[in-house]
Amino acid sequence: MDVPEVFRFPFEPYPIQLDFMKNVYQCIEQGKLGIFESPTGTGKSLSLICGTLTWLTDHDQHKKFQLEKQLDILKKAAELEETSNPTTNELGEPRWFTLATKNVRNSHEQQQIMAELNKILQKEERIQKLKQRVQNIFSNALNHSELKFNVFAANAKKHLTSELVTLEDDDVLITDDSDEELPVEEPYEETLDDTKIIFASRTHSQISQFVQEVKKSPFGDSIRLIPLASRQQLCINEEITSLKNSTLMNERCLEMQKNRTSSTSVTDDGRPLKKAKKSSCHFRDQKRIQLLSDVSVTEIADIESLILSGKKQNACPYYAARSAINDAQLIVVPYATLLKKNTRESCGLKLRNSVIIIDEAHNLLDTISSLHTICIWGHQISQVHLQLLQYHHRYNARLSAKNVLPIKQLLFFLSCLMKFLGLHGKHEPNHQVALDDKSEGDEKIYECSKFCVEAGFDHINIHTLVEFCEKTKLHHKLLNFKPVTTEVTQISAFKRFVGKLQPERVQEDNALIGDPDRKGAGSSLMPIIEFMRCLRNADQDGRVLCVKKAHPSGGYLKYILLNPGSLFKDFVNEPRAVIVAGGTMQPINEFRFQLFGAAGSPQSRIATFSCDHIIPPDHVLPLVLTRGPSNKELDFSWANRSNLLDELANFLSNINQVVSGGVVCFLPSYDFENQVFEHWMRNNYVSKLENRKKLFREPKEAKEVEHVLAEYARSIRQFPNSSSKCGKNGAMLLCVVGGKLSEGINFSDDLARCVVVVGLPYANSQAVTLKEKMDYLNNNTANFLPAGEVRSPGQIYYESLCFKAVNQSIGRAIRHSKDYAVLILADHRYSRPNSISSLPGWINRHLKVCANFGPSLASILSCYAQTRRG
Repeated sequence: MDVPEVFRFPFEPYPIQLDFMKNVYQCIEQGKLGIFESPTGTGKSLSLICGTLTWLTDHDQHKKFQLEKQLDILKKAAELEETSNPTTNELGEPRWFTLATKNVRNSHEQQQIMAELNKILQKEERIQKLKQRVQNIFSNALNHSELKFNVFAANAKKHLTSELVTLEDDDVLITDDSDEELPVEEPYEETLDDTKIIFASRTHSQISQFVQEVKKSPFGDSIRLIPLASRQQLCINEEITSLKNSTLMNERCLEMQKNRTSSTSVTDDGRPLKKAKKSSCHFRDQKRIQLLSDVSVTEIADIESLILSGKKQNACPYYAARSAINDAQLIVVPYATLLKKNTRESCGLKLRNSVIIIDEAHNLLDTISSLHTICIWGHQISQVHLQLLQYHHRYNARLSAKNVLPIKQLLFFLSCLMKFLGLHGKHEPNHQVALDDKSEGDEKIYECSKFCVEAGFDHINIHTLVEFCEKTKLHHKLLNFKPVTTEVTQISAFKRFVGKLQPERVQEDNALIGDPDRKGAGSSLMPIIEFMRCLRNADQDGRVLCVKKAHPSGGYLKYILLNPGSLFKDFVNEPRAVIVAGGTMQPINEFRFQLFGAAGSPQSRIATFSCDHIIPPDHVLPLVLTRGPSNKELDFSWANRSNLLDELANFLSNINQVVSGGVVCFLPSYDFENQVFEHWMRNNYVSKLENRKKLFREPKEAKEVEHVLAEYARSIRQFPNSSSKCGKNGAMLLCVVGGKLSEGINFSDDLARCVVVVGLPYANSQAVTLKEKMDYLNNNTANFLPAGEVRSPGQIYYESLCFKAVNQSIGRAIRHSKDYAVLILADHRYSRPNSISSLPGWINRHLKVCANFGPSLASILSCYAQTRRG
């Protein structure tokens, strides 16, 4: 298909938005792996939506047209062949034989095309009936909804109290047929292999924002969209949601589905359900779930709307969303659901033939690594070892030899881990002491194979153990066994007696502290299974970090993924196309070589696109300040930053004099922010700064962020300019690069007329994990370096970590086409060529390096004068 010149868009798109959509369309059509960069505030999400959905609409129409065209050609060819006169062909075969052969071949091709075309037509007809059915149900229910709801609520309450679930020995015994999965209904599977768009973003709030953008788009009335999320977000059963812990919620949900009775059932349009069962969860009614699924597909809903609809219809939103996948065209998911293979497969999410869009992908490599990095603590290993011992002792006589062997192997594996951490087979009765141990401990890092040898379990088949745990759901069976031993003394018995006399609310508060007997603590086997899965990876792809502490149960083992590209191979091989997009995607080569290249993609398949900002060039003034007001060189490196605290205060005081509105200042770390503020308080700089702008600080608690931002905005509205009677002209906010306010916060218009980034937030180069990552890159990716690059791959990675955080902080300002701001990079190291090239293109193209402080103030005044006149 050719790239269209016109796209459906809510308004006349800017040239860069039109260019963005054309490149998205072309990337998908050609089956490329795209790296797209579009500055925050340029309408990236809307451009992604319209470009992608325009292609999907054209693709579906084109596919149907091509099938009809091929069918017509075959029919005409058959007719033409029958009217031809030759009695023999060039091989001398009689005409009747040649005609029969061609007719058979032609008929077979027609049947294949007709079968594919019928699938498309049947699905179109079914979707149309689905929409009509939902519309009829809603119109018929208007007069009876309240009565039906009250009757059902009473029945549901009776049903819930009459079917309490209890676990007997037969529920936790591993049997020879334990390979069978729990009887959970699978969603109806459509045989048509149609193309879907899978959109992923980091957080649920970003997903909700994306869904709202889809609603506003021209495709809002026609696209079939479904959001997916975990049980933590979508479950509405209070018995399950009260558990809080995601693992416990999953286990409880599956447990409640055990006591069920099967029945044959069909939907209103006669389509058979795969399984219709009655569950002890009263929201798990298959008919109501199917209705909620149908409603969700026909009307665009975000996660919050899906939950509200589920509560209104008394149907499970989690299973309704999964059931709607086959009918959806656009599936919206969080990172973890898409990037973790086990989660993705359990949801029924298929990569093959799909188009994958990963938004906010600037930290995608680090996100993949963190999702597949697992840490297990000494006290967890000790607890699971004790639980498994108890399980083995209780059921040893009833277990078959087939199941006894892997349990003994798992016990041996756990004992090896305990010895390796110095536990020596002892079960710690109180792990809280271990968790309070803040000492650094003895750190050592291993390759996976060497770790297995050192720990003493290299002769055990880890693959078999993982499969055994998964098939038998062993972690679920261990939930009923006490995780730790507690010595029963007169004092402990008295404490338990007093605890029973406490009000329920007090008991719950105490339980949160870490009561080892609390059943809600769950089984620690799940992280250990995840750790075993990681040990199956190739040696070069990861390392095992062992940290031993004075209190052995406070030590831990951590698997660190060094090569995220190795787990991205499915995304390179199966989908039709993949697009990773973000506001700042520098350095692009990181995605080229460490993500797509390491996953096996040829460089010729990778496409890149980067656009400028939509604001006029004179609406942004990026400056590098190399010297302060007293002509001191601005070098905020760790060794020198303490000498520049006075210079920083004077520098910001001068900025406050010429900038009206909000000034957002980003500092390299929380420790330095505390050091700066304490110094300013001791030397009266805070009052000096507040003569012009009220000073705010990034809060320590996430729950306080909204309050601080609201007060910050109120102060700016209260003192909008320097003509205020008290002389104030706005507010200043001290933040930390990589902190709570450096991502996902929009400081538009007067909230950030100036953004200051002080110093470069380099990570600790002596950290064990960082050194191992840099060594891995130096040893495995040196061949990917461009010609003329003198830095090592590890050094490039180290610098990119810093500048990704800086670029995110800068991007908090300038959120729309009429916005304007000054961006100040306060450190002479920003003037280096490597630093300038690491900044977004729309900034480094206009960057000015100021050797002296005075001319920089003049430039700021001139910029504000021009933008205000404009």
